[in-house]
Amino acid sequence: MDNSFFIFTDKAKPILIERFHMCTWEFSNDSSLVEFGFEINKESIVEDEMTIEMYIPWVSEKCQKKDLYGKLSNAENSRFIFNDSINGTEYLKNNTNNLGVIHTFSGRNELCVLPATVNISNDRIISISLNLKNYREKYQQDEKPNIYFRFWIKPELPFISMRKKGISKSTIIYDIKINERRNIPVDKIDYFSDKVFCKIRYCFSFNILPNKYDIVFFDNGSLKNVRTLEYESFNKYLGDKRVKKDELIVVFNKKEVDEFENKKVAESFSFFSIYSKERIGPGQFALAILINIVCGVLLFIPAYRKTFVPEISLLNVWKVLPNEIYIALGIALATLIYFTLPLINSQLNKGWLWLLIKIGYKK
Repeated sequence: MDNSFFIFTDKAKPILIERFHMCTWEFSNDSSLVEFGFEINKESIVEDEMTIEMYIPWVSEKCQKKDLYGKLSNAENSRFIFNDSINGTEYLKNNTNNLGVIHTFSGRNELCVLPATVNISNDRIISISLNLKNYREKYQQDEKPNIYFRFWIKPELPFISMRKKGISKSTIIYDIKINERRNIPVDKIDYFSDKVFCKIRYCFSFNILPNKYDIVFFDNGSLKNVRTLEYESFNKYLGDKRVKKDELIVVFNKKEVDEFENKKVAESFSFFSIYSKERIGPGQFALAILINIVCGVLLFIPAYRKTFVPEISLLNVWKVLPNEIYIALGIALATLIYFTLPLINSQLNKGWLWLLIKIGYKK
């Protein structure tokens, strides 16, 4: 799966992203979810309206989406997401939290969380719009805080990661690239010529996946920690029944521009990691039984042919084989069908979804 993301605006309206959060969820029932969070630097807020666009290679108009302002306006959820205690929460206007809230943290600057309008076009572009009128009216004279918004997308395909399944091992590969110009699709080169990629100060990547997987490869420079998912807090925040207790782990990566480069922001980031799990289960035992049956039959037939005088041909031997051989071959065939049919159905469904997405893009 291509995971080259591009975050951009019109050239006349550049935006500095203080922190960019990307959180990928992979659940045990072969489904996924992706969250995107943006903390916008206060100096970028100069108008009453702001629009940020994002190119996502696998997104389509059929993907479900949801703005997470309702979740983050709750101080308990924000305390957990931003990993800091909250000393107080203030409404942006008119004593209602529908227009925005300002959280005052203990260990970091206050932050204004705003609702966002998320739209998906048929050319793999997501447009995020913010109404900043109330924010700018409130902070005409005072020192204003950064703003933050967050939303999730449900992919049409089961996973956005690359999956490799072997006989004894399953592997998940995440190769996430953000604003890497060399990965701009050919059909979007002209489109991006009129755009400017957003500068990013800190980039965060969270991979949440079943705890049956082990980390095979990771970037030493970006990996911060690995922990079991805090079920109670995430269940309250996400409200998704696919989140099960003690089933998921969180792999947290963070990147920022190296100080020796004498820069404070960067345009592109990348995260690469590999996870795997051993697969010793019914499928492997069935394969061993299947191989054993087939090899047994192949070894039996030559010896059985030599019991006839003169020796009969391979073509004729099938007419006189004992019934037990046909029973064994029937068991082998049934085993093969039983364990390959789900895989065939899965590949057909993926192909069908891919075709539907391609047709949707062309429209």
